[in-house]
Amino acid sequence: MTRSVPQLVSVAAVAIGLVLFIVTLFYIDLDETIDSAARLGLALPVILLPGACWHVLRTWGWAIAFPDDARPPFTRLFRVRLAADAVGFFTVRGIANEPLKVLLLYDRVRPEVTTAAVALERLAFAVVGTVIAALISLFAVRSLSMPAAWTGVFTSLVIGAALLLTIAGLLARRRSGDYLGRLVTRLDHATGRRLEASRVVKFILDVEDVLLDLARGDRRRLVALTGLASICYMLNAIEIWLVFWAIGEPIGVMEGLAVETFARLASVASAAIPGNIGALEASNAAVVAALGLGGGGSLALTRRVRALLWAAAGLAMYPRVQKRRQ
Repeated sequence: MTRSVPQLVSVAAVAIGLVLFIVTLFYIDLDETIDSAARLGLALPVILLPGACWHVLRTWGWAIAFPDDARPPFTRLFRVRLAADAVGFFTVRGIANEPLKVLLLYDRVRPEVTTAAVALERLAFAVVGTVIAALISLFAVRSLSMPAAWTGVFTSLVIGAALLLTIAGLLARRRSGDYLGRLVTRLDHATGRRLEASRVVKFILDVEDVLLDLARGDRRRLVALTGLASICYMLNAIEIWLVFWAIGEPIGVMEGLAVETFARLASVASAAIPGNIGALEASNAAVVAALGLGGGGSLALTRRVRALLWAAAGLAMYPRVQKRRQ
């Protein structure tokens, strides 16, 4: 039976994840991980606290990204976000969870408005997270003793952050007009076709209009999103610090931030792997070992448990669309 391209991608992603998981099992100290599991269990409520705050703040950021006259209740957004993230956790992230957010709010908000809010929140957190990662990478390269290959990874982060920040600045600057709309107009003149008559093209252009209005409108919205993204980044680093504190191997602030920076990069690169199986364990354990620290297996175990708990909570709180929007 011939498989489609998405099926082949999914099978390949799962295979890569399993290989990474098996390699990580040989790479980490299993005895040390098992010994520290009891201490992690006792401290788990405290370790999970930063993750809970992270979900609340990300939902708050998504709420801010909506126009003032079309903002759904916070509790609804929280349920939708958890449910969509849970579905995305077990499938290909981004391809499943982002459209699902639009679908689960279909009875309350126009799809183009929800899509624009999702894009703005994602863009703001991605830009701020990348900039913070770049700054941490500069400090990591200068202050931490790491192999040359790891220095190259953190240097690449700095270059990527500069490019992303430039693109975001062009989108957010105050000027009239759009970008995709102008492109479609030029293509219409060049090909003699009316692309804007297509429902798909019209929807994309409507999303762009809403997104640009939000980005160019109230600057307090962008400031708030920037602040929330910075706090969320620090919460993840605090989670790492708490894990090492719980197993009796405390680390410094810079080490915790360096671990979070690489783990975040690996999470983006492994988005196609369902459940991030293997990639989560390998990324956390590898960067901990590169820093000359122990406890990589404990950190990977804690983050796996945390991810599964929130995925289960998202499925349990899965909301229903009550009625069809006219």
